[in-house]
Amino acid sequence: MSPVVKLVLILVLIGAGVVLYGRLVGRRDTERSRSGLTDAVRADVSREISAGHKINAIKLYREATGMPLTDAKSAIDNWFVPGRGPGVRDAASSWTEGRLTGEARSRISELVAGDRREDAMRLYAEATGASSTEAQAIIRSWDTTQNY
Repeated sequence: MSPVVKLVLILVLIGAGVVLYGRLVGRRDTERSRSGLTDAVRADVSREISAGHKINAIKLYREATGMPLTDAKSAIDNWFVPGRGPGVRDAASSWTEGRLTGEARSRISELVAGDRREDAMRLYAEATGASSTEAQAIIRSWDTTQNY
């Protein structure tokens, strides 16, 4: 084997070792502390998702939790999924924050009771400025017996 081929082979092995080490150990930012998913961070992430800024939401989530990109993306994709995502509670706060009027609440309850959930989702999104994902999460769990 020629010396050039040996050199290239050694460089490839070193490069593969560095990549493998990086994947297994991961990047550690010892100077940077993670705040975790505080209520403020959750609200910021929910706002970004509702505004359609999914990449910004993933960035905020990663900065707060230190999660790898794929895990953070999965968390954001499931943010407003009832039973799985933490954003459902944030979405539910939209009617307690006064974004949903009493008239809109009663109309949405009528639509849900009449099994017209698509129309209810559309009305909720228009009334609150929520994303379609947030509206879907709220309408899925909408209880017509409650006086929201």
